[in-house]
Amino acid sequence: MNIKIPLVTIALSIYKVEKFLPKCIDSIISQTFKNLEIILVDDGSPDNCGLIADEYAAKDKRIKVIHQINMGLGGGRNTGIENATGDFIIFVDSDDYLAPDFVEYLLGIYDITHADIVISKNCFTTINMSQIKTETVEIYSAEKASKEFFYPRLKLGARNKMYKMSLLTNNNLRFIPELKTGEGLQFITHAAYYTNIVGVGNRKVYIYRLNNSGSATTKANVQRQVIGSLEAMEYIREHLTIESEGVKKAFRWHLWNCYHYCLRQIIDYGSQVEYNELYKECIYKLRSGFKDVFFAELPTKHRLIVIGMLVSPVFTTKFLNIKKWYRLRIDKSKKC
Repeated sequence: MNIKIPLVTIALSIYKVEKFLPKCIDSIISQTFKNLEIILVDDGSPDNCGLIADEYAAKDKRIKVIHQINMGLGGGRNTGIENATGDFIIFVDSDDYLAPDFVEYLLGIYDITHADIVISKNCFTTINMSQIKTETVEIYSAEKASKEFFYPRLKLGARNKMYKMSLLTNNNLRFIPELKTGEGLQFITHAAYYTNIVGVGNRKVYIYRLNNSGSATTKANVQRQVIGSLEAMEYIREHLTIESEGVKKAFRWHLWNCYHYCLRQIIDYGSQVEYNELYKECIYKLRSGFKDVFFAELPTKHRLIVIGMLVSPVFTTKFLNIKKWYRLRIDKSKKC
C-alpha cells in the first residue's frame, strides 16, 4: 500500500530584510519534514534580498524564486498562492524563522483533526524562548476561531498557520493588496468562514522576531500603521462574513484595541500636532467604547488597561510605551 506524502508549500514575500533572510531560509530548508516547495517572492526589494534568494535556489532544487515589482506583503503572498502546487501552504514572514519541526508539528495536528486550517496558538519571540510545558490539541468551530482571531488569542495574522490549498483555491481566498496593514487579520477572519474546523495546537514552533528595528512591530509609522490599521478594520467591518453576536463583540474589542494602538503610535512618533484630529478621535473612542469592551472575554490585565484608558488615555499610553521601549531595549542586546 502506497502512502502519499503531502507536499507543503512555504511562501515568503521578501522586502528589505537582507540582514535576516538567510536565517529564515536556513530554518526552512533544514525542516525535519523534507517534502517542501519553497517559494521566495522578491517583492521588488531594493537591497540584496533577490540575490540572496537566487543563491539559495541554486543550491536547493525545492526553492523557486519569483522576482516582481513591489506589490506589498499581501501582493507578494498572493503570488505565492498563485504559484503553489502543494497540498498545504504556509506563510512565513521573511524576518522570522522556524523551529526545525515546525512543518512536522503542524502536519501532526492535521493528522489528528483533518482541519482546513491548523495553527499553534503560541510562538517563541526573540525575548521569550521558553517552551510550553503541556501540549494540547483542540478543535475550534469557524465561529470560535473568528472570535479568537479578533481578540486576538490566536495571534500573528496569517503566520504560524497551515492552510489546505483546496480551501484557498475553492473559495478564491486571496490577500487584499490595497491594505497596507491588517491584511493578515482580514485574510484569516475571512478564511475562517469557509473552514470545516480549525485545529489548534499549543507548542511553540514559530519564532516571531521583535528585534527588527525596521519592522512594523517595532517602528512607529503613523501614516502606514495607524491610518492603515483603521482602514483595514473598516474593510473587515464591511465584509464581515460571520455575524454572530460573539464575533461582533470580539470585533468591537479589536477595533477598540486598534484605537489604543493608534494612540500609542501617535505618541511614540511625537505626532500629536500633525495628526491632531486623529489623536483626539482616539482619545474619544477609547473612552466612549468602555462599555463595549470592558465586559468582553478579556484577562484581568487587559481589563486594567481598559480602566486606565477610561481614566487617562494619554498617561496610560505613555506608561505602556515606556514599558514597550524597555522590553525592546533588552531584546536589542540579545543575538538571535
